[in-house]
Amino acid sequence: MNKKDVKIILMSMRTQNNEERINKLLGKIDMLDEETLQKAIQKVGGTEEDVKVFFESKLKEQSTHQEEHTPINAMFSYGISDTCIHLHFPNDLHDMISQQGISRTIDLANLYLLDAIDRIKQLKSDGFYRFSDKDSIYMISHALIGSELEFLSKLDFKTRRYNSRELKSEDFLRNNPEANLAVQLFGNDKRIGTAKIDIDTIFSDEWQEKKQGIVQRLKDKGITLNNEKSEEKCL
Repeated sequence: MNKKDVKIILMSMRTQNNEERINKLLGKIDMLDEETLQKAIQKVGGTEEDVKVFFESKLKEQSTHQEEHTPINAMFSYGISDTCIHLHFPNDLHDMISQQGISRTIDLANLYLLDAIDRIKQLKSDGFYRFSDKDSIYMISHALIGSELEFLSKLDFKTRRYNSRELKSEDFLRNNPEANLAVQLFGNDKRIGTAKIDIDTIFSDEWQEKKQGIVQRLKDKGITLNNEKSEEKCL
């Protein structure tokens, strides 16, 4: 059973009520390499019926707990909003900071961010249907403050900060939709940072050269990705 067979099984289960959940699962399958896919198939039983039963359970689970984020690597996930790919910055880094320290944690988060952007670029190049009409990558988080926004600015992201005073002002929120979204996601008692970059920018040779320089400097410091795969999380 190959990737095409698995996707046919899933598409045969599409209804008007589960179309969005089906599309999310198709997107996750598109991101799997063949080895990981085959391990996942064997884990659920190995037959077409087993795969169908597995997908039925996932669809039931998602209908109860709507998944807003789709993992793209071990640290980042993405969502879709209008013409943007909304890349979700990991907010809970406390365990990693306690184990590895602030500086190394930030470096690792930055390396995973660049890896997530590479994956988005590759999926866009491959014609991944969920990214076909998306023209930018957008991030918003109370973790995006200080040095992180400086890092993103150097990578040609357009960045902005909102303070708690602004986020508590009804007039300000009415005139700033992004700030209003920040309040909905994180409340109005935190500083919020946002960052946005055009997808065309990350395809440019100049940007790729800049990114490779940063990746190399991080690797020189001993910061590398954990490339272990989890087929259960991917499906």
